[in-house]
Amino acid sequence: MRTLITFLCVIAFNTNIFSQTDVVRVSQDGVVVVEFNAGWNTAKYVPWVKNLNDCKTNRLLIDKAPKMASKYKIVVVPTIVVFKDGEESARFQANIMMDIEATLKEVQEAVDEAHMEGF
Repeated sequence: MRTLITFLCVIAFNTNIFSQTDVVRVSQDGVVVVEFNAGWNTAKYVPWVKNLNDCKTNRLLIDKAPKMASKYKIVVVPTIVVFKDGEESARFQANIMMDIEATLKEVQEAVDEAHMEGF
């Protein structure tokens, strides 16, 4: 058990995890994609989020930032939210098995559409 806890701590420190303040700050500037997940759900992290183009990306662990889970109405993890200038533009939620069904292509299309908003 101690080894597992140590392993999870190492994973948490080696991933792109942001605090509540960081999410609020970056979600108000341009197009930002946030993967909402939980520390106990490392097997279901969405590694391809960092491969999205033309946007900032980050991961927020809702067990470490419960106020953000409430603020953004996160009811299942993982949930991927695309923000444009602080406003939610698209949302992709996991299924009942906690698997994200959205693909990199689908989320990239949402990012591209967010850039086109306002033209």
